[in-house]
Amino acid sequence: MDLIKEINDKYMALESEIDQKLEKVQAEELKLERETEKLAKISIHPPPPKVLSYEEALLRNTNTLKSLELAKARLRSRITYSPVEKILHEALDNYRKELESLQTAVKGDDEANEIEEEQNLYDLVMQNVMEATGKGSLKRPTSQNADDNRRY
Repeated sequence: MDLIKEINDKYMALESEIDQKLEKVQAEELKLERETEKLAKISIHPPPPKVLSYEEALLRNTNTLKSLELAKARLRSRITYSPVEKILHEALDNYRKELESLQTAVKGDDEANEIEEEQNLYDLVMQNVMEATGKGSLKRPTSQNADDNRRY
């Protein structure tokens, strides 16, 4: 019997602990419900906006202007001139100029190559015509040869 009584006492103590914890949880739930009801009432009826007197508004505006001036000064001090920036901008400008000159040189080379290809094609066609007629190879006079012929 003593063994059963000890087991009963042990479980009764555990039950009383659980009951106390359950009461605490229920009390917290009630408190939470009351707070949510208060918040609901407040959200339905917001408090009227506070009307400031002239002096209070003047003080508030002065403080706002001071804080804005401080923020502006901080930003101004962070945006100081740096000689490194000038060097970087000059290097960037030089790179752009060099890139543009290379692009124009490539375009000029392409045009010169096209003119040379046309000249070679003309020479090849004329050579084929001459061979077909049996007169040998006759080259078209270049612009320099034409200029030389005009001088004489």
